[in-house]
Amino acid sequence: MIETQSKWDRLIFRGIVALLIFSPLAFGSVHVWAYCLMEVAVFSLLILFFTDRLLLSKSPALTWVRTPVNLWLILLLLLIGFQMLPLPSSWIAFVSPRTFADKRLLSEMISPSHAPGWMCLTYYRHASLMEFLKMAAYAGMFFLVLNTVRTKQQTRVLMYVLIGLGIFEAMYALAQIFSETPRVWWWKSRAGTGGFASGTFIGSNHFAFYMEMMLGLSFGLVIAHRGRQKRLTPGLSGFRVLVQRVVAWFSPESDQTRQILFSFVTILMGVAILLSASRGGILSAGMAIFLVSILLFTKSRCRGFGVLALGLCLVALIWGSRMGIQPARMGIQPAVEKFSHTEGLGQRLSITQTLLSMISDYPLLGVGWGNFRYLYPRYMTKEGEGVFFSGYSHNDWAEAGAEAGLAGMLFIIAVFAAYLITMIRIWQKRRSPYALGIGAGVMIGMISIGIHSFFDFSMHIPANPLTLSVLMATGYLVLHRTGTAYQESFFYQVRTLPLTLWPRIGLMCLCLFILGGGIFGVVRHFRAEVHCPTEWNSTMNLNWNPYLTDIEKAIAHNPGNAEYHARLAEYYMGKQISDKTLRERYNEKATESLKTAIHLNPGQGTYWYELGENCASKRYAPYPYLNQWLPLADHCFEISIRCAPNDVNIISKVAKYWVRRSTMLPETKDMLSGDASFSREQGIQKFQRLFQHALRIRPNLWEWAVIQVWEYYPDADILTEIVPPRDGEMEGLVLQWLENKMN
Repeated sequence: MIETQSKWDRLIFRGIVALLIFSPLAFGSVHVWAYCLMEVAVFSLLILFFTDRLLLSKSPALTWVRTPVNLWLILLLLLIGFQMLPLPSSWIAFVSPRTFADKRLLSEMISPSHAPGWMCLTYYRHASLMEFLKMAAYAGMFFLVLNTVRTKQQTRVLMYVLIGLGIFEAMYALAQIFSETPRVWWWKSRAGTGGFASGTFIGSNHFAFYMEMMLGLSFGLVIAHRGRQKRLTPGLSGFRVLVQRVVAWFSPESDQTRQILFSFVTILMGVAILLSASRGGILSAGMAIFLVSILLFTKSRCRGFGVLALGLCLVALIWGSRMGIQPARMGIQPAVEKFSHTEGLGQRLSITQTLLSMISDYPLLGVGWGNFRYLYPRYMTKEGEGVFFSGYSHNDWAEAGAEAGLAGMLFIIAVFAAYLITMIRIWQKRRSPYALGIGAGVMIGMISIGIHSFFDFSMHIPANPLTLSVLMATGYLVLHRTGTAYQESFFYQVRTLPLTLWPRIGLMCLCLFILGGGIFGVVRHFRAEVHCPTEWNSTMNLNWNPYLTDIEKAIAHNPGNAEYHARLAEYYMGKQISDKTLRERYNEKATESLKTAIHLNPGQGTYWYELGENCASKRYAPYPYLNQWLPLADHCFEISIRCAPNDVNIISKVAKYWVRRSTMLPETKDMLSGDASFSREQGIQKFQRLFQHALRIRPNLWEWAVIQVWEYYPDADILTEIVPPRDGEMEGLVLQWLENKMN
């Protein structure tokens, strides 16, 4: 038994409830202001918890609940922290040769005379830190619920708050479906405009992900309130038996009314998921209910609910196959049409396949937590381009493997597997309808989101993992609770750490250092984003063209964010200055800012391209321009394409650069010139290959490409070579353009 609940625990519990309500209502907490507030609140509650346990409590030892996931969560957090830790370059070369090679190339390009002595495993430390703080907040919420909730009443409060939120989200979604201008609060919903329900979330898939947890919980509450009703008076017959049975159903001692209520709530949750038109959400919920129904059949008292669960699966199957549905009459035509389209699924599977190559290049510890969006363009194919605009892989499992390596993926799988195995093992031993129902409901939610995560990125929406952490902790507590009222207790295992005065003070200082550092990092990020926003927020009119002073303030608050330095370079490069000296000074400042951005995030191809553009514009000093800056620009453009080999914007711009650049090259290689590695013919072949690649991906750029080449090379033979091989249709268009031009 853990010590009884203190007043600080009750205060923490209120904070947990407030966060549980806030996170989904604030657009799923996807925006900077929302997730920063969430993280600061969780870290503050953790500080309050440890202050109570280490300084205010009279207990001689620090105790906490032991669960099968504690170790794996700690290992995952340590792994992410290890990725951000500067290590000797020889260690990086041993653990991740590809990372070492890339960062060594960066050093040779930016600072040829400076060999890197220390490196981080992660490519972009700022992105890893931001995602680490989120992960720490989710783990902290799980820890707080486990160690501050003490009674059945509190577990009920958490579940009823979740159910209340689910009802609100479902009703809000229904209002969106039947509204002429569907909105999420003040913002005009894009998903709602398409006819899909999204609740208070930005996307309908993220809303469905949240509702899957609510569906499982509401179905679990149906099971939890089974059976208990007022005993009938013997000796009655006929109509009086029926009357007495109806009265018994609605008596205060009966759970039948609550069961009926939660049955309707379950139907409402299911309808909300269907109206979201989330194919992954609908099928995942159906599969999860089917798997848990098998578990229900192992309990004789739950077999009826197993049959009910199979009925819900059948509904999902009918919906999926569109049998017997009349969408026009039901007002759900857009949802059915979306469900019938499979193009997006093919694109998502394409991304997953290319992720296997990414994992094989960084097998052990990955590219860095939160770094997928910066490294994936190296592997992106044409098929995946339409899905990757979100910056996520639409497969949270595979993305975790790419970011944290096989080791991190093992830890995440272990968290899910250890939790589910423990829950099933304890569930099989319990007889209480309440424990059986809540346990089954939590497992439905867990399995459903585990399946759905193969097809979406909803675990990157902070409200979802935060709610999941509360749901997991609550389910664990309910299954380990026994007794009633003053006799109730929990039979989970606890860890105990005896502490004297000075160890308490030392441990408290360590907690303040870690959690206070987390709060400092979050606040610093928020203050910087206020001055110079870099994270998209479609619900607010942010200043995407900040003043120089605002950019400098953002850098002062958070110098590790590469995007601020890129914005600073963009500001200097965009200024139209007539004074030659000032223009040169601005150009040099832009160069240094871009080098800093690349040093912080070497995997971002756009930074390399912009540095190449900057170097190619240094025409004010002819000798350095020809012998230093142009060769450096060539290398920067080459690396930009290596970072994003299928990015049409970069490829086409680099091809345009080589059209002009080739005119500066000698007819033959001149070993004495700065352009010793290229001849004009090689330069022409280079832009021809680049244009072929760009037009193969995006054929409608052919006329723009033809105009760029014709400006410098009005030669039909050179021009026709930019057409991809065996593309007769495009070749005909180019020849027709040439004919019109000649006439």
